[in-house]
Amino acid sequence: MSRIGIFDSGVGGLTVLKEMKNRFPNNEYIYVGDNKNCPYGNKTKEELYTYATRIINYFILRKVETIIVACNTISSTILDDLKEEYNSVNIIGVIDATIKEFIKTGSKEVLVMATTAAIESGMYERKIKEYDSSIKVINLKAPLLVPAIEKNEGVEEIVKHYFKPYKNIDSIILGCTHYPLCIDYIKKYTDAFIISSSMAVVNTIKCITGEKSSTEIYTTGDVYLFNKICNFIMKCKGEYLNI
Repeated sequence: MSRIGIFDSGVGGLTVLKEMKNRFPNNEYIYVGDNKNCPYGNKTKEELYTYATRIINYFILRKVETIIVACNTISSTILDDLKEEYNSVNIIGVIDATIKEFIKTGSKEVLVMATTAAIESGMYERKIKEYDSSIKVINLKAPLLVPAIEKNEGVEEIVKHYFKPYKNIDSIILGCTHYPLCIDYIKKYTDAFIISSSMAVVNTIKCITGEKSSTEIYTTGDVYLFNKICNFIMKCKGEYLNI
């Protein structure tokens, strides 16, 4: 049996869950969207650590063997701290996987679009430069996009606003698992090659196969709002989780 926990600040990590289920269907999945504290991108490291450890402790109580941190903000700020604290659990972040996918393209220019916290951490640019210091990295903070995606309001106008100065960019890293939910809008306003952190992290997982298939989806926030998007992505509904 393989029990896998996936968490994010809200609905974005459902893009990871969906792809994991498609590729590795015979596993037990537990998803937690921390909508109560969404967005994560404007939170302090101390706040993020509190939120993440609360969820990881829940996963451990549920006998989860592998935890996918489907959140670029957590992955760019406190992932190493979490791995040190929970060294008996396999914790996987999204950033290394995303950068490796980008490096494969051979591109010498990339726009990294992410939350304020993820950009200000400098993690993406630093790790890209470790592979090739000549790569031009353009950082784009997008604090308005996650709240808009969560509410499903005004998303296209926000995407248009952010990408207006970058129509001729070569490559784009979507440094948040929420962003694939508006990828059709993104493609409308740019012809760049797009690397999704949601797809990248799943690509790094070679084989996780269990004997039983099940999926539990939870939100710490408004169940009605969460399920408007959850039902669209997963064709099922989640439940409220009080942690």
